[in-house]
Amino acid sequence: MGHFPCFSRRFPLRLFVCSSDDGNVGESMSIGSQKAILKRKAEEMGIHSYKFYVDDGYSGTNFNRPSFQQIIADIEAGHVDCVITKDLSRLGRNYLESGAYIEVFFPNHHVRYIAVNDGVDSANSGEMDITPFKNILNEFYSRDISKKVKTGRYIRASQGKFMGAYAPFGYKKDPADKNHLIADEETAPTVRYIFQLALEGYGNNKIGKILYEEKIPKPAYYNQEVFGKFLITEDDIYNWKQSTIIRILRNPLYKGYFWVQRYDRKHFKQQSRGYIPIKERVTIPSDHEALVDEHTWNTVQEILDRHTKVKPCTSGYDNKFRGILKCADCGNNLTIHTDGRNPDRPLLEKTYYLCRIYRARGAKFCSKHRISAGDLEELVLSDIQFHAGKVIKDREKFMRKVLGQMDISSANSKANIDNKVAVLEKKLKESDKQFIKLYGDWSKQIISEQQFRLLSAHFEQEKKDYTEQIEKLKAMAENLEDSADKAERLADEMAECAEIKELTTEIVNRLIEKIEVSEPQTINDEKVQNIRIFYKFVGEIN
Repeated sequence: MGHFPCFSRRFPLRLFVCSSDDGNVGESMSIGSQKAILKRKAEEMGIHSYKFYVDDGYSGTNFNRPSFQQIIADIEAGHVDCVITKDLSRLGRNYLESGAYIEVFFPNHHVRYIAVNDGVDSANSGEMDITPFKNILNEFYSRDISKKVKTGRYIRASQGKFMGAYAPFGYKKDPADKNHLIADEETAPTVRYIFQLALEGYGNNKIGKILYEEKIPKPAYYNQEVFGKFLITEDDIYNWKQSTIIRILRNPLYKGYFWVQRYDRKHFKQQSRGYIPIKERVTIPSDHEALVDEHTWNTVQEILDRHTKVKPCTSGYDNKFRGILKCADCGNNLTIHTDGRNPDRPLLEKTYYLCRIYRARGAKFCSKHRISAGDLEELVLSDIQFHAGKVIKDREKFMRKVLGQMDISSANSKANIDNKVAVLEKKLKESDKQFIKLYGDWSKQIISEQQFRLLSAHFEQEKKDYTEQIEKLKAMAENLEDSADKAERLADEMAECAEIKELTTEIVNRLIEKIEVSEPQTINDEKVQNIRIFYKFVGEIN
């Protein structure tokens, strides 16, 4: 795309041309043809002293182009009194800013503007009447091209087609279809192993150490064409970074899904890549093979979220409840501690949990909520065995009981999301109306150009925020699973635990969402402590 020329009689005639990259080496052919047109026009006008301003390789929707900014500076310095472009689109394809320069900036600085092919000359007022409409058409053209490219990629991604240049670790591209992934039998076992370690409660740092000790190569080893330069020593082959492990564990690709988009330019004028936070990305099922089952992947996500908030245990005790225990009164985590005063006591007997707020800030803010690790393990194991026995004995009865507790909360959750979406959509429409009014005020010169720019930026940001919130809420609504499916999944998990004799971190992570611990009370000379267990998918089972 080309852009804009300029000249001066106070200084050499200024001709400015800007063009997008057309793939040629050096100056593009588009620029060459524009120069010829502009030179001929200048000579027809009897002007033989001029200068070209060239921005080759820049989009016309972007006014922050080097040569464009230079010509603006020269105009403000009084060196330019005429600007010539091949056509209006060479000046820019943003009709608001193009209009601001043509109708406000140039006249204010006594600069004549000519667009050769469009027959526009500010010296002839009649020819300028059609200029705003042509600028709008130029922007619509850019908007249309951007939309078509974006829509094409989005549609292909929405169909579950892989769009990356390289296959992710654990996969390779299908020789018969480059947009389809198949499991790489050499690296897929490593991916499964990483998820299994995470499920067992190991953090990213510990997983990296295990992989290093077992001499398991990292992804760069298998793509040396790109990353081989970073593998200087043998240790580099096995030195897994935490960021690499977290990227694998967070990627829904491994459960058979795709992120439709990781980056999104909300508007074709946006210059940044538009990074979408992981929790706001839309995922869709694909037809490539999953390397881990969906429940394992989802459970690992919850473990990762919890581990960022609670430090690991350093005494050697396997903290099976890391990030799961909550204070029933203040809602904060219970943290693990070990009584080191008697080293001969068994580790389980001297390990206990306390409310984090009580330990950090004292009794004025919360109470101890102390519970021993041994008592907690025994209670949770017993509760799991009890419910698992109910599933084995009468699965349908168990399902009816669980469903009866879930339906109301599920309906409220969906209703709340719908209400929030309706409110935001109303605000979005109101913002559009206010922007249209603002543009009308600017075109009638009721408000200044500076005021228009400031307020339009505000409305654009406001619209972007509303749109992002709506998309996020709609994605949440679409991903809500129905109650029956959740109950079925819990029943399946419970059935697998019917014969367990010992509680493990993996079982806790698979079955339990959180555990609320109340402050112990003495009733009839007996210590009583209320413990509420909330299971995955369904919550508390009464």
